[in-house]
Amino acid sequence: MAEISGPSRRVMKTAGGNGKKHKRFLEKKDALELAQSIAGVQEKKSTTKAEKHHQAQAGQPNEERKPRASAARLKLETKALLAAQKKERIKKRKHRSQGDSTPDDSNRNDSMKRKPVKPARKSVSFA
Repeated sequence: MAEISGPSRRVMKTAGGNGKKHKRFLEKKDALELAQSIAGVQEKKSTTKAEKHHQAQAGQPNEERKPRASAARLKLETKALLAAQKKERIKKRKHRSQGDSTPDDSNRNDSMKRKPVKPARKSVSFA
């Protein structure tokens, strides 16, 4: 550290440095060279991507894809299953509404599973 005359002024120098470095601006020729090199790199990248894309497409056959029949069959099976469930629910409703004296095993289990109904709480209001 070097001390400058005066009341408590100290100047810090960087080790091995020449002090403050000035800004260096590119000249027109340098800027054009930089732009050309950047454009060249970008062009190489785009051509390699395009070549990879064309190679991948060349390896694939050009056959038309046929729609899967299994999807249509699966849809029909699902519809049939839902229709059967709906019919079963309607049958159960009819049996309940007719008041059969012999409940099914499933109805007996449903009635045992039901929780007892608690009386409603009374509300208190302050006037």
